[in-house]
Amino acid sequence: MKNLKIKQKMLILTAIPLLIAVVAIMGISIYQIKTFGDQEVAYLRTSMMADKQAALQDYMEIVKSGISPLLKGASESPLVISELKDAIGSIRYGDEDGYIFAFTFDGETVVHPGQPQLVGQNMMDMQDSSGTRVIAELIKAARNGGGFVNYRWHKPSVNEELPKLSYAISLHEPGWIIGTGFYIDDIDEAINKLHAEVDSKVQQTALFSLGIGLVILIVMISINLWVANRTMVRPILELSKSARQMSLGKMDEEIKVDSTDEIGELADAISRMQKSLKVVFKKLRQQKG
Repeated sequence: MKNLKIKQKMLILTAIPLLIAVVAIMGISIYQIKTFGDQEVAYLRTSMMADKQAALQDYMEIVKSGISPLLKGASESPLVISELKDAIGSIRYGDEDGYIFAFTFDGETVVHPGQPQLVGQNMMDMQDSSGTRVIAELIKAARNGGGFVNYRWHKPSVNEELPKLSYAISLHEPGWIIGTGFYIDDIDEAINKLHAEVDSKVQQTALFSLGIGLVILIVMISINLWVANRTMVRPILELSKSARQMSLGKMDEEIKVDSTDEIGELADAISRMQKSLKVVFKKLRQQKG
């Protein structure tokens, strides 16, 4: 800093605090947007999941009510069991991915319209790609009074394994559990879309803050340099010029500094010194004469 000129020092002293302030404001704004965005994402996920859970429970209540006449004595009549399977297997809602499945408490597939090839197979130990024992968890949830299970399952309409939320209940008379589920990839799509919107807002805020900060920085630097030039640099240059003239023995140079600050005090001191030197030089000339 000691080798820099006053203008350069003023530039640094002005720019650094403003840059720190701009960065701080931009950081705070981005943090607030991201925090609010995370809250929106969490709320959206919770809200969408709650809506799906409520809808699944409503579907199962309707299904249970519809098949209730077939449940009495179902375990004692093969014909009733066949009718119950047909009734459950024929239920559809939404699109081709909305169906009702049924398993025995031992894990054997009884009804599965989405993958009919599974009927008769024991699925108790089957795991999805994340390691969840899907059927075992569904049976556990159903036997505990009904419950939800998250897992990954094949989606017929897109021929792909996707996240799914299912709700299962017990049918104690035939010794089955029945359930249904929604694929929840739409939740992930909505979350990803919201994340993209938040990221876009963060980017816009960063660019806006940076642009405003640069404008303020340029304006403040220009004002400070103009003020510094008029109140500091120019008077100091005048004093420097006067001091050089005095060093050459020219004592008639008028010191043109009109200020009451430290520079004005320095100018007054140099003016007094100039007057004193004039007296000294005058006496020396008289002695020589």
